[in-house]
Amino acid sequence: MIVVSRRNLLVAAAVVAVLILAFVATVGLRNGNQVAVNLSPSISPSPSSTVTPSTPTPTVSPSPSPTTATPQAGAISGRFGYGSDYIPPVTVYAISTTDQRVWYSVDYPGVGNPPRHTPPPGQSGDTYTITGVAAGTYWVVAYRNDGQLPDPGYYSRNTICQRTTPSGPCPDVTLIPATVIAGQTASGIDVLTWGPPPPGQPSPTFPPRPTPR
Repeated sequence: MIVVSRRNLLVAAAVVAVLILAFVATVGLRNGNQVAVNLSPSISPSPSSTVTPSTPTPTVSPSPSPTTATPQAGAISGRFGYGSDYIPPVTVYAISTTDQRVWYSVDYPGVGNPPRHTPPPGQSGDTYTITGVAAGTYWVVAYRNDGQLPDPGYYSRNTICQRTTPSGPCPDVTLIPATVIAGQTASGIDVLTWGPPPPGQPSPTFPPRPTPR
C-alpha cells in the first residue's frame, strides 16, 4: 500500500497550477495578439482634392459699331442772263432727273429798277447758289414769281455754246442736266434760256414747278 504524504500532495498541486497558468497565459497571449492585429484600424487613403487651375477668360474689346457716314452735300451755282438789264424775281430749282419728288431751291429777288437788293458777299447781282444738294443729276429751272412770261428760265446747251463760242451762233436751247458731285460745287450752271424751246427742236420734257414743302 502506497502512502502519499500531505506534503507531496501540496507540491503536486502547485506544479499542476503552474502548468495551468502557463497554458492559459500562452493561449491568452496568442488570442490577444490576434485581437490586436484584427482590431488595428485599416487606413484607407483619403481622396485628394484635385484643383484644376482656372483658365483666364480673354478680354475681348468690343469692335466699334460701323458708322453710317452722311454723304457730303454739294452745290449748284450760276448766273442769270436775260434779254434786258431786268431780271425777274424767280425761284431756282434743282429737280432730280430720276425722281421729281427730290428737289432743292433758292429764291432770287430779281434785279429791276432801284433800289436793288444787295447780293451776298463775293457774288454779283445776277448770280444764284443752291446749297445742300445731294450728289446726282438735276434739271435746273427758274420759275418766275411775278406770273409773267417768258417762263421758265433754264440751263440749256445754249450756256455751253456761249462759253465755248462767245460770238455764236448758239441756237440749240435744249434742256440739259447738271451733275453734282458730293462735296463739290457744280459751277457755271447759267440760266440763260427763257421760255419753251422753239417748235421742232427736241428737248426733254420740262419738270413742273415743285409743290412747296
